[in-house]
Amino acid sequence: MQFGTSTRGLRTLLTAACLALGAAGATQANAQSPKFPDVGTVTIGWTKTTAGMSVVLAERLASKYGLKIESVNFNNAVDVTTAMVNGQLDVGLLTSAHLVRAVETNLDFVQIAGNSRGNVTIITSTKLGLAPGDWKGLKAANDKKKLRIVSSRGSINELLSLASFSKNGLDASTDFELTNIAAFAQHAQALRSGEFDIVFSTEPNGTQMVAEGIGTMFSKSDITDAGSLHTIYAVKRDWLEKNKGKARALIATLIEATRWLNEDAARTQVESQKLFPLKPDVLLASLTLNRWDVRLAVPETQALARIAAEQKYAKTDVSAQVPAAMDDEFLREFGADK
Repeated sequence: MQFGTSTRGLRTLLTAACLALGAAGATQANAQSPKFPDVGTVTIGWTKTTAGMSVVLAERLASKYGLKIESVNFNNAVDVTTAMVNGQLDVGLLTSAHLVRAVETNLDFVQIAGNSRGNVTIITSTKLGLAPGDWKGLKAANDKKKLRIVSSRGSINELLSLASFSKNGLDASTDFELTNIAAFAQHAQALRSGEFDIVFSTEPNGTQMVAEGIGTMFSKSDITDAGSLHTIYAVKRDWLEKNKGKARALIATLIEATRWLNEDAARTQVESQKLFPLKPDVLLASLTLNRWDVRLAVPETQALARIAAEQKYAKTDVSAQVPAAMDDEFLREFGADK
């Protein structure tokens, strides 16, 4: 009797074993794979910035998860918020600053996912001749003549920029002339006209001003305790309670969209070109200032709430209440919360 096995026989046994294991693994994976029944349609309101590319991509991916997305473009996040309150939208692509404001005003919004980090920049006119990060030079220039700043009042861009000024010993609200121009699309013309010296910008507007030669990328507003917070996905609490299936499918879609956007910068630039008809190198430079991240960023949002109180954006510090306005149930289910 032979107790050994020929090389050929062993190879056959191993192959059969591997096939069996593979079949068992596939069966187990299929059993564990999340199921996505058809859940209907969600409407998403967003503004046209590079951060909104996740909405564009999610519209195409959503059917894999039993969902249909209808997106509506707005001029600013304040209008998105109003449409959500009025029941015209299910989901809003807002900023972390809008979430803090909702908490303060008892507007029952819930953040269900993050979206983008970065995108907040301070642009100085090239006529000032300032090097990036030369805060002493900026102060000296303002001492000679009160400089004019253009900003979109109430935006996270303004809030983080004001905090960046404060961190460097400057009060943009009192030391400078701060002027509200709500539409970000008009900021470049304001700087181009020579009437303004500084812009609290978003992307791709900031990079466009630099590429045109009218602006210097003076600072990226990620030097505060709030880090590089920017946009988030939020819903009304009662909508979330009634539409768990839609929320779950949306989160799964956004996770895939986020992964796709971050994997290949050149590919994302090509896709973004359809929405932003800029020179490829300018758009690619803009995209480097943005990254997509679905995590909730609780500590950073609490820091933003404290900054909002310090900058008089909020009457009180609501940082302790912020975590209750964030729900990571489905991010945790799909392992995307960390």
